[in-house]
Parts: sequence; structure tokens; C-alpha cells
Amino acid sequence: MRFIDTLTLSVRNLWRRKLRTTLTIIGVMIGTCAIVVMISLGLAMNKNFMEQLSQMGNIMQIQVYNWNAGGMTPDGKKIEPLNDAKIAEFSRMEGVEGATPIMEINLKMVVGKYVGWAYILGIDPDVFEMLDIPISVGRGLTSEDTDHMVVGQYIRYNLYNPRSSRWDPAPEDLDLMEEKVTLSWDMNYGEKPYPGMPKTTKKVKPVAVEVVGMVAESGGQYDYSIIMPLETVKKYKKEQDKFNQQQESGGGITFAVSRNGSRSSGENQGYNQAIVKVKDIDSVKKVMDQIKNMGYEVYSPIQILEQMQQQSAGLRQILGGIGITAFIIAAIGIANTMYMSIYERTREIGIIKVIGARLRDIRRIFLMEAGWIGIFGGVFGIGLSLLASMALNKFKINLGGQIMWMPEAEGMMSSYIPPWLMLAGAGFSFLASLLAGLLPARRAMKLSVMKALRQE
Repeated sequence: MRFIDTLTLSVRNLWRRKLRTTLTIIGVMIGTCAIVVMISLGLAMNKNFMEQLSQMGNIMQIQVYNWNAGGMTPDGKKIEPLNDAKIAEFSRMEGVEGATPIMEINLKMVVGKYVGWAYILGIDPDVFEMLDIPISVGRGLTSEDTDHMVVGQYIRYNLYNPRSSRWDPAPEDLDLMEEKVTLSWDMNYGEKPYPGMPKTTKKVKPVAVEVVGMVAESGGQYDYSIIMPLETVKKYKKEQDKFNQQQESGGGITFAVSRNGSRSSGENQGYNQAIVKVKDIDSVKKVMDQIKNMGYEVYSPIQILEQMQQQSAGLRQILGGIGITAFIIAAIGIANTMYMSIYERTREIGIIKVIGARLRDIRRIFLMEAGWIGIFGGVFGIGLSLLASMALNKFKINLGGQIMWMPEAEGMMSSYIPPWLMLAGAGFSFLASLLAGLLPARRAMKLSVMKALRQE
């Protein structure tokens, strides 16, 4: 038999039993919808986990802390200082895109008539873009910058008017990029000492700085920080240490305290913190383990992701099991339909064999019938699953209470069906239907011609 004849015959046979064929297709449709929707719930959980973690920090960035300085590594080696040489070693690791030390320092900042504390992070400007720091206005740091800064959205909350008799914070619309900004390591700079406040014994000249960019709201440490070139912050740190020593020798009291940005003013003594950027998410865990084996403490949002996935793994397996069970039931329905068709068409099968149909032609007819059921059931099932997904997302249906993490905030999904899942669902439906029709097709092939022809 020609392929086109086999194809036409399979369609005609299905059309002869419209109701039974329709009910079988509906069963496959429901099974396909169930398995796709169940998988989509797990995908939505993972997607929401990633979106939440991205607000906590870049998931491919590793925070490195040298809290164990002077101690020993797990294999008995001395923990080395977190200096520039060690940062360069991090950069050369397989899977690492780049690394930068972090130097932290607190200074006094004056913006127009407002003053406040400035928490400054010094980083290598060459890797600023690598850190994926979101910029809302202006630009990021470049290698040409010196006394330039990128300012977090909430820095203005540190500013107040010292000349006011009451608390007078900086206004919400204060544009730091348009104002004159200065920094000083003298904590009395910009305001008169209040009664009882120790006075500085030596005046220092403030440094004029330029705000070149504003950090977009990210929910991380950059919102409350000022980012400046590392070498500039090192210079400020040396001046701050020098000023503090003069204050101590002159009988004054030191107010400016570095937040452990580095041990002493020299980078050779080591930093307390660094950031390592990894090229892809699959390499994060491996790089973290390498750095941890050197004796340093590490942190990445991926650790929280692993905990979330472990907590939800059982529920995702249950959801997947429900979907697979529904599809198995649908496959049984296909097999039942095919067996019933064989019993009803036994004489027809015998006649086809007598007129010269080969066994593979018989098998092809029944496999095609099963395949058509799988195709139509899969396509309609994908359409039904998209409607179900839309309903879940629209009404924010929480299917698991406190066990299953489901989004409540706007933009978070309850169900997520990517294109590959639609193709996989339709393909799985087709293949599963072929498998379900395989045994009935073999049964039809083995029918005796003589018995088939005597069948009424």
C-alpha cells in the first residue's frame, strides 16, 4: 500500500467512530494539559526564586570574606592575606570572569547646605560593568575616573541640614548630580560641634568630588552606598589614617572609623572583602568550593536558591507524578480504543491482507490512527494548558499554602510555560500515543486471515 493510501485509510477509520475518537482525544488532551501545567508550576517556582534572588544580589557574584586571617585551611595550610595577588589568582580560575577587592571607608559628605555620613565602597573601575550594577541616571565608573562617584538611591536619607533647629532632612528631589559635593575625613566638617562634642585639633581641606551616576533601586547594598575607584579610596584611607594619628597625638578624639575595608592602609596586608564574578551559573558552586578550600568565607545567593529548591523538590515531584499519572490513564484509553477497533474490524483486516497488504501496512494503519489521536490530543492539550496557566496567573492561585512557595507580588507567576515545554508536551503526547498503539498494532498483524474472514 502507498503511504498516502495508508494515511487516508487511518483518517477514515477514526472518522467512522466519531464519538469514541473524540472521547479518546479528550482523554489525551486532559493528560497533556495535566503534565504540562504540573511542570509549569515547578518552573514558575524556580523562575520566581531567581527573580527574588536577583533583588538580593547577582546570583553569579561570589562575596569573599577574609575573616579567618592567620588561621589554617582545611588541609593544614596557612590562610594567606586577601591581597592583590590573591585577587589576581581568583581572576585566573576556570569559569571566573573577573574579580575585584572591596575597600570600605566612612567619610563626611557635604551636599549644598546638607551634611551626612558617606559609606564608600572602593572597587576596581575596570570591572564596574562586570558587576552588573544597575544605573538609573548618568554612567558607571571608568578607568579614567579619580574623584568621581556613583551614588545609591538612598544616600540622600543620610543628609540633613545642621543649621536647622529641628530635624531637617534633605528633600526627596535633591539631585546629587547637580549639586556641589565634597568629602572630608574630619567628622566635624560642615557643621558646628554641639556642646560637649570633642573638637578636631587640625583643619583639613575637603575634597571636591563629582557624582557621575545614580544606582537604580536594587534592594542590595549599593542602594545605601557610594561607589568610587579603588585607588582613590586607598588614597582617602591613607589621609584618614594620617589625620587620626595627628588627632590622637594632639589629644583629640578620632571619629572617622573605617569599616574594615582593609587591614592597615596598605593593600599588601590584605583586604577583608572581595567580589568574584563567575561566567555562568553552573560554575558558581565549583568556584565557591575552590575559594573556600583556601580558607576564606564565601557567600552567593545561589546558596539560598539551593535551599529553596531542596524544600520544594518533594512538591515538584508530586506535581510531576500527578501529571504523568493522568497521561498514563490517557494512554490506556488510547490502547483500549485501538483494541476495540481491532475487534470491530477483524473481517476488514482479513480482507486487506487477502488483497495484498503487507504486515507493515497493517501496523502502519493502526500506528497512524494512534498518532493522529496523539497529535490532536497534544495540540488541544497545549491550548488547554495555556488557558489554565493564564487563569492561575490571573487569580494568583496558591496551590500549596506554606509548603509551596507561590507569588503574591505583581509580576510573579503561579505558572510558567516556555515554548520548549509546549513543544515537549506535544511531542511527548505523540510519542506516548504511538507506544500505546504499538501492542494493538502487533495484535492486528498476528490475526489469522482465515479466522478473520470467518468473523461476522
